[in-house]
Amino acid sequence: MKIRISKDLRGIPRYPYIAKNAFLCDFITINKHSRTQTPRFQPMQKLLAHALLFALVWAATGEARATDNNTGSSTPANQTGTTTVDAQRLEILLDRKLRAIGDAEIHQDDMAIFGDQINYDTLNDEVHVIGNARLEQTGLVVQGQEFRLQMEDRIGEMKDPVFTMHKAAIPLQSVEVTEIPGFSGGQIADRSSTLKSFGGRGDAKEVIFEGPNKERLINARYTTCPAGVDDWFLRAKELELDHQSETGTARHASIEFKGIPILYTPWIDFPFESQRKSGFLSPSLGNTTRTGTELSVPYYWNISPNMDATITPRYLSKLGLQTAGEFRYLNEKYSGIDAIEYLPNDQQTSQNRYYAKLLHKQTFGNGWSGGFDFEKVSDDNYFSDLTTSITATSRVNLPQSANLHYDDGVWHFTGITEQFQTLDSKSYVYKRLPQLSLTGNKDWDVATGNIYGQWTRFDQDSDAPPTVTGNRFTAYPSISMPITRPFFYVTPKLGFHYTKYDLGGNTVIPGTTENYQSDSLGIPTFSVDSGLMFDRNFRVMRNAYTQTLEPRLYYVYIPYQDQSQLPVFDTAKADLNLGTLFSENQFSGNDRVNNANQLSLAVTSRLIDEKTGVQRLAATIGQRFYFTDEKVTLPGDTPRSSNSSEIITALTARLLTNWNIDAAWQYDTDSARTTKSNIGGRYNPEPGKVLNLSYRYTEDSLEQLDFSSEWPLSSRWYGLARWNYSVRDSKLVEGIAGAEYNAGCWQARAVFQRISPAIDENPNYAFFMQLELGGLASIGTSPLSLLKRSITGYSSSSLIPTAFGSGN
Repeated sequence: MKIRISKDLRGIPRYPYIAKNAFLCDFITINKHSRTQTPRFQPMQKLLAHALLFALVWAATGEARATDNNTGSSTPANQTGTTTVDAQRLEILLDRKLRAIGDAEIHQDDMAIFGDQINYDTLNDEVHVIGNARLEQTGLVVQGQEFRLQMEDRIGEMKDPVFTMHKAAIPLQSVEVTEIPGFSGGQIADRSSTLKSFGGRGDAKEVIFEGPNKERLINARYTTCPAGVDDWFLRAKELELDHQSETGTARHASIEFKGIPILYTPWIDFPFESQRKSGFLSPSLGNTTRTGTELSVPYYWNISPNMDATITPRYLSKLGLQTAGEFRYLNEKYSGIDAIEYLPNDQQTSQNRYYAKLLHKQTFGNGWSGGFDFEKVSDDNYFSDLTTSITATSRVNLPQSANLHYDDGVWHFTGITEQFQTLDSKSYVYKRLPQLSLTGNKDWDVATGNIYGQWTRFDQDSDAPPTVTGNRFTAYPSISMPITRPFFYVTPKLGFHYTKYDLGGNTVIPGTTENYQSDSLGIPTFSVDSGLMFDRNFRVMRNAYTQTLEPRLYYVYIPYQDQSQLPVFDTAKADLNLGTLFSENQFSGNDRVNNANQLSLAVTSRLIDEKTGVQRLAATIGQRFYFTDEKVTLPGDTPRSSNSSEIITALTARLLTNWNIDAAWQYDTDSARTTKSNIGGRYNPEPGKVLNLSYRYTEDSLEQLDFSSEWPLSSRWYGLARWNYSVRDSKLVEGIAGAEYNAGCWQARAVFQRISPAIDENPNYAFFMQLELGGLASIGTSPLSLLKRSITGYSSSSLIPTAFGSGN
């Protein structure tokens, strides 16, 4: 039996009437499976008194519609402000009280109430639920034996409730900080106390409903573990949830793991979903050989919707107390990050040590933009002592630059002023104070014009050995005429390279008695780029493929001019590979232009799956042929004597879904030796299973083996490893060993790392241990950024679909 009660009629007298064939009684009993109403008749003298009351009830509730014997009758959709009552039996009392008995339920807007018996006071809009009581509203189900609730005001209480959150409103304290030297890795994204959308359950001594959007739980527990698994709980003496402001507040909160309290806070407030909110984040605990035991307690400050900051005191048992801060801002036209770390009176060196990074980008409008990037450390060993990230420990030059750009689609202007802090006392880089560059391009029907111009003032670091400085101006206009057809293309190009120097400083050429000259040179250039495209279709078993054959020819002619008395400010010889094989100038930078009369030839073939469009195989072989001797070199280099370059090959294979292979090989035909080779393979059949193996070799400079893997050891355990070994130096560059355990509603990781810093002979060791509680909290030092960087294809066990579900 269902009845609908309009919100506008509850408790408000309307124009009374008596329904046709209605009987007057103290109460009316309506059986769900009966078409009739069974009244208890009263004496006639009560008729007039009761008639008016019954008419008002009838008018307020609407006609009580009895269902037929088929219990599957349809239910009208709830309207806003309408209350729907359903039960096996409904009793409507004449004092405007309604009793629903047997599988009783009441629906009002986004709320539903269930119980064995529901007493509904229509005058006060209050329900009293007895037996198997359950309240459901968006994202929350609360169950108990009995509760009272005022429907409209949502004020009431329930004793000993058990609740389930389908869209949990709990804090996510897992924090990853920016990849800055004082921290062991992480990301800039979302350091606030946030919430994840995941299911959870809990109970409390009492829940008090304090309004349409507020609940207060007394002696509450919460976990994301499934029923029957009580591995961990968040306990709070008092937990307040405010759905209007989408925040929660817990008092005297603690986390229990396996029955042992491991984290306590007297007070914490947190946002729902992914909103940012000020507050302390989870502490981080770790250990390294150089810093000792580390303890960090970050505080997140949500300054405004487009501005925040993180302040992190960091205790280092061997060095002292460090303070780190990061300020982030984002606007429609600008954004930036400012980070600073400060360690006063280092216990090892008795020095004040610091790191600072300022990064800003801005759009000014009308095609103009700019920014700056500034980094500085107090001493050369800061990174090797205070971070375990190999990307940081390998840095020897820190940029300090500002830039200004303009772009209108045809003209592109860039102004840069840049200098570097050098950490190894030998890898000094010229300052550019400033460098102004202008490029332009224009397309016509039959030709394309380009112009490149640059003026730079080069200066040297005051700590660097005395060397030549000065100004350099470069201009390179060119015009090309592309001819393109579906199966071929030809692009002839003509240009003129002009450079002028105005020198100062120490102009003596190293190793000679001669001086660099303030001179200029102008060199014409000519090139023709061309290619063909062939393809054919064929089948292998049931699979259809398209195979391509793509030969390419590239000819360059540049006459020789002597450049031996011109300085080298920012120029190096480009590494020969498939990209530089088809370039005019083998030098990067503007201090040298090679003489050339040469032809580059390469052939590429691809195998493409016609059904999916996936490139299954690509192979390229190429070589350059010289028709003149090399005469332009960098100081100290020996001119090339052969009439051909090394043979260059590359192979990429995706023949099987789970296997990826990439290989490159360079072979010197004159000396019959390999000058460079790289080969790497990856086996990744599913998330959580990955094997990576690679070998890299460069003649006279590099030979390394690199192995990494994440692999399940059992249904819950995963092994983690990386071994990067330098054969040339006979030492371990980086080693990682660890294990990860996935219990479904919590994960644990332990990782040991050994790295060899670029500017220090002594290796650094670090140990990471992290306990992740179902998205609620992350306790310890997170190794996730380290694992993602070191193990290609790594997946956190919490995100791997398993028997426990598809991640938490």
